[in-house]
Amino acid sequence: MLKAINEAGTLRQAAYVLGITQSALSHRLAEAERRLGGLLFEREGRKLRETSAGRAMTQTANQIIPMLERAEFDFQQLSDHEITVVRFGVAAYSCYHWLPAFLSNMAEQEPSIKLELVASATQHPLQNLQEGTVDVVLAPGYSVIPGIDSVPVFEDELVLVTHNQHHLANKPFIEATDLVSEQYLSYSKTAQPGFEYERFIRPSGIAPQLVTVVEVTDAIVELIAANFGISILSQWAVQSAISNKSVSTVQVGKDSLDLNWSALVRKSEHSESPARVLSGRLAQWFQC
Repeated sequence: MLKAINEAGTLRQAAYVLGITQSALSHRLAEAERRLGGLLFEREGRKLRETSAGRAMTQTANQIIPMLERAEFDFQQLSDHEITVVRFGVAAYSCYHWLPAFLSNMAEQEPSIKLELVASATQHPLQNLQEGTVDVVLAPGYSVIPGIDSVPVFEDELVLVTHNQHHLANKPFIEATDLVSEQYLSYSKTAQPGFEYERFIRPSGIAPQLVTVVEVTDAIVELIAANFGISILSQWAVQSAISNKSVSTVQVGKDSLDLNWSALVRKSEHSESPARVLSGRLAQWFQC
C-alpha cells in the first residue's frame, strides 16, 4: 500500500494499481495510521504527500518488498520444481570471464541449484552476505571475519597493469617510486585491507600524485589499453585482457604480492546447504 501510494501520488491511482476500490484503500490507510498513531500522508488537493515519518516507513517498505518477492519466488521454485536459488557475487572486482563455463558445469553437477548473480556484492560484499542479500561471495584478500566462514578457492597475484607500450611494461618488477608521476586508476574510493595500498604503497611512504577512481574493473582495463593510466589489479581479474594481449602486466615489488581468493558463506549455513555446496564447487572448479 505504501509503495503504491508513494508511486501513484493519489488514492485513486494507487487503488487501481492494487486492484481494490478507492474507498477500500482509504479505509486501509486510515486503519494503518490509527494503529501507528500518526499520519503517513498529508493531503495536497487530490494528491498525497508523505510525512517525514511516512517517508521512513515507505523507505523501509521499498527495502522489504523485493526481499519478500525473492522469498516467494524461491519458495515457488523449490515447491514446484525442487530447485533452490543461491545468490552469489564477486567482491572487489567485476570480473565474469569464468562465469559461463562455471554455470554450465553447475547445471550438470548440481541441477537442483539455480544461481543468481548479485552485482551489488562487488561494492558491499560482507554487508550483503550478513544481511542475506547474497548467499556466497567469491572474495579476494579477506581474513577471519566473525559470523563468516571462508573456503579457500585459488591463489592469485596483484600485478601492475599497463599499456603494452608503457615505459614500465618491460621492467622485471616495479617499486613504489615508479608510481609517483603516473596516472593511477583505482577501483575503490577507500583503501582495501590486504591490497596494494596497505601492503605496497603505504609502507613506502610514497603515493601516486594523480589518482582517478573508476569503480568498474572492465572500464579500468579499457582505459589502460587506451593508455589513459595504470593500475594494480588482480591478475585473474584481468586474465581476458592479458590473453588478448590488450594490456601488459608487471610484478609488484621484488617479492611480488600474493592474493588468495575464497568463497565466503555465513556460519549459520548447515553443512549440506546449497550455499555450502556452491562454495565447494567453486573450490573444485578453480583447482581443475
